[in-house]
Amino acid sequence: MNIKNLKIPLQVFSLAFVCCTLCACQTDNALSQTTQPQKSSQQLLEEQPIDDTHDAFLVDTGGELGSLLVTAELAMEYKDEFGTRDITFSVWNPADMEQPIQTFSEEFMMGVAPEFHHVVDVNFDGFQDFGYLFHAGNQPYYRHYWLWDETQGQFQYCAPLVEISQPGFDPERQVITGWARSSGAGDGVTTFHRWEDGELVCVRRVESFSSWEGPSVVCVQDRIDGELQQVYREEFSWPGEEPEGQEAWRQAQHKWCDLDYHGEVG
Repeated sequence: MNIKNLKIPLQVFSLAFVCCTLCACQTDNALSQTTQPQKSSQQLLEEQPIDDTHDAFLVDTGGELGSLLVTAELAMEYKDEFGTRDITFSVWNPADMEQPIQTFSEEFMMGVAPEFHHVVDVNFDGFQDFGYLFHAGNQPYYRHYWLWDETQGQFQYCAPLVEISQPGFDPERQVITGWARSSGAGDGVTTFHRWEDGELVCVRRVESFSSWEGPSVVCVQDRIDGELQQVYREEFSWPGEEPEGQEAWRQAQHKWCDLDYHGEVG
């Protein structure tokens, strides 16, 4: 066969040209996708809607996955006459935003707002956890908390913390405090909690209430043999404007709020 005399149809040339063009475009797209810089966690956070029904925040777990993006979406439908609604949380790995690594819901009474979330190491294990406000009254407020489980690579709900009002976390002493005010300015209950074998237990409860008409009281319970037992109770009175009794009452509260204090010696 004489190659010089071989005739190739025009359609063949056209088809070959189109194929080459498509291959080149696909290659360019693949290269552009691989070379496009990945967005940072902060950039992804700034892209999230934050309004009356949405919130978003970062939790730097301190683990292998590093900083995670958490989004919160408030359901539109009320569940009861108290205004309870579900909030759905989605946990995202900024390195792979195809789908969340975890999604869960819980009931709330407060809706969503940037000031409602709280990122903190709840169980002092070196990994950051987070909480979200679900109820607030005149003084006490309560949050739902989720603890980061590095082994599972997910957040786990922490039920005991939901009962602690105004929780404070002290990593140095490994103590979680709670405060629930009652009637007067200094009246209420202060609690101290520690983690023991993975369980959150109350190790001291200081209850105080005041009265101008009758005795004011400070009552203390310590955890002994696995349960709270009363270790101190004292009544104070300050008739009229007498300040000495009131000051002694306040000093008793202050002393017993120090976990190293166990009463006067002798």
